[in-house]
Amino acid sequence: MSAASQQRTPRSTLPNRIVGGFFILLAYLLITIIFLTPLLWMIGSSLRPSPEVFQYIFPLSWRTFVPLQFTLQNFADIFGISEQGRALGFQFGRALLNTAFVSTAVVGSSLVFNTLAAYFFARLEFPYKNLLLVFVLGTFFVPQEATIVPLYIVVRQLGFADTYWALILPWYASPFVIFVLSQFFQEIPKELDEAAIIDGASLLGVLRHVIVPNARVGLLTVSLLEFQFIWNLFFWPLIATGRQELQVIQVAVATQISQREIAWGRIFAGGVVASLPVIILFLALQKYFVEGVALSGLKG
Repeated sequence: MSAASQQRTPRSTLPNRIVGGFFILLAYLLITIIFLTPLLWMIGSSLRPSPEVFQYIFPLSWRTFVPLQFTLQNFADIFGISEQGRALGFQFGRALLNTAFVSTAVVGSSLVFNTLAAYFFARLEFPYKNLLLVFVLGTFFVPQEATIVPLYIVVRQLGFADTYWALILPWYASPFVIFVLSQFFQEIPKELDEAAIIDGASLLGVLRHVIVPNARVGLLTVSLLEFQFIWNLFFWPLIATGRQELQVIQVAVATQISQREIAWGRIFAGGVVASLPVIILFLALQKYFVEGVALSGLKG
């Protein structure tokens, strides 16, 4: 009797597995549609004239996403290739280079200083360490809007206003990155530190030869998150510099809105240009990002 029931169990659970797999696939498909629909609409709107952008938005149909009058005029304008783009002084290519330079510089300096701070909190013992860590993390919960004015005053007093330093220095240290990296560092066995010290390594030698090689996934994960955060900054770059030569991509996109008109076609073209580098970077490092998020989730 028991043997017969054991043989019938797989047959009875097979339909349940099929139904469960169908609903999981349906949920994945629904999530994909929700996230891809705005992106496809943005891409389609960037390839059509501005008057046509909202012409076919309702009712929703294939015309909403596929331009009837295909044109690259919007991209030619924002890059200053067309006569209108040159006349208006658009320099989205320069803005892209500025954003890439600032984001890369911030990530590089962030890896140096935040890695040292995370190693300080995760591997070294000293009085009131947890209290100091709470103080550092507390700064993460202070709204950015509350610090903009004093931050600008400090930057101006240092003589960094309207320079690349104004876009880089305020972000070289991040309490979020310090916290995440310290969690990764704590999972590395301390016996490795002791073995390296016995072999004559200094504290910085332990960090360089033991901690960093064993935390590459965590370092890549926070680097990608930090790069995306700096790439999407708008409010601070808008205040920190007024020179067009130092304009970042998000501010350049915002310049398409004026009192006379809203150039929707150029706005969507700028949105596509601003989104592509981050999307490509994420796809290239997707394996490490997912692995890093999974590991951090297991630690939590």
